[in-house]
Amino acid sequence: MSGAERLTAADQDAFEKACHLAFHEVAHPEEIELYKRLTDPRRMVGVRADGELVATGCVLPRELTVPGGSVPVAGVSGVGVVAGHTRRGHLTAIMRTLLDDAREPVAMLWASEGAIYGRYGFGIATRSMRYEMQLDRVALRRDVALPGAPPRTLEPAAALEQIQPVFERVRARTPGMLDRGGHWWDKRIFDPEHQRDGAGPLRAAVQDGPDGEPAGYALFAGKSGWDDHGPAGSVTLRELVAETPEARAGLWRFLLELDLVRTLQWRLGPDHDPLTHLAAGNDAINRRAGDGLFVRLLDVEAALSARTYAVAPDLVLGLDDPFVPECSGRYRLRDGRCERTDAEADLALGAEELGAIYLGGTPVTALAAAGRIRELRPGALAEAATAFRSAVEPWCPEIF
Repeated sequence: MSGAERLTAADQDAFEKACHLAFHEVAHPEEIELYKRLTDPRRMVGVRADGELVATGCVLPRELTVPGGSVPVAGVSGVGVVAGHTRRGHLTAIMRTLLDDAREPVAMLWASEGAIYGRYGFGIATRSMRYEMQLDRVALRRDVALPGAPPRTLEPAAALEQIQPVFERVRARTPGMLDRGGHWWDKRIFDPEHQRDGAGPLRAAVQDGPDGEPAGYALFAGKSGWDDHGPAGSVTLRELVAETPEARAGLWRFLLELDLVRTLQWRLGPDHDPLTHLAAGNDAINRRAGDGLFVRLLDVEAALSARTYAVAPDLVLGLDDPFVPECSGRYRLRDGRCERTDAEADLALGAEELGAIYLGGTPVTALAAAGRIRELRPGALAEAATAFRSAVEPWCPEIF
């Protein structure tokens, strides 16, 4: 198997070119400049063939909200192998180096192909729901409490000062959400014309609360369209974040009542968005679940001690972690703290399963029913299922 080398700032242009080529994309100069601002070259790795980079990967450090707190995370990104160089162990070499070098207790990624990353100990920790709806068939319930005034529409850059505090307050209580320091807001509102697929520019709708301060926002873009039946425009919703039910209802009223629009699509919504309970006759809202954030633990004691639990568990977890064998062993989770132990295990599970349940979004019982978590002490499964559950559904609204 080939080895991965640690790269430097001199390799950044070649890194971006190879990564885009692996995904069959054109590396536009403005995208390269954005990613160069986001990426620490000291955390890039690559594999070369005949002097050219043919496989890439990097870590983007972020802060991840977990139940009851937050934890530093290694955001694994830019992972790709150029066509003609696949099936040679390059991906494993990249992942080996990235995880060996990681300084954070938790790693995370979005998977282009979900079947790949279980072998490296990553489990599906959040779901990503695609919502599609015909706007002439969707209306809000008559008893929905609405704000007094409609949202204000702004260019996203002009809205940042107003929407950033809203995001931060919601992020602090929503497992799966990530901080947006540095240039991450630049990426979130990045809107080059070549990525619009014929749509208009990205817009921000800002919904004020009763005190006149922003309480919610939506990032969206409209696309004009016509057919024999008249206007057939569409709207793509990039993100909707709201602090209160009234702010959320105001934003949805605005989106559902846009003129000349027939359809709306939201790719990265929560698994159970309140929209389905705001709408009358939500059978007109098509929902399709997909994979969201993949998580794996690199420092089990620190990661499990960083979150809170629905009930105070007293459990011994027997962990099998072939890719990071130093993480294998038995861990006692008691009084909100996790420590290694020699006690007999109550549950047996792998790194992939531990990552999946970490944010409280994947039920322990579902993995047990699939034979992927084994109960070794009667009653331990029910205890773990209750303890790991999150009161707030985990959601990651952005791909990094």
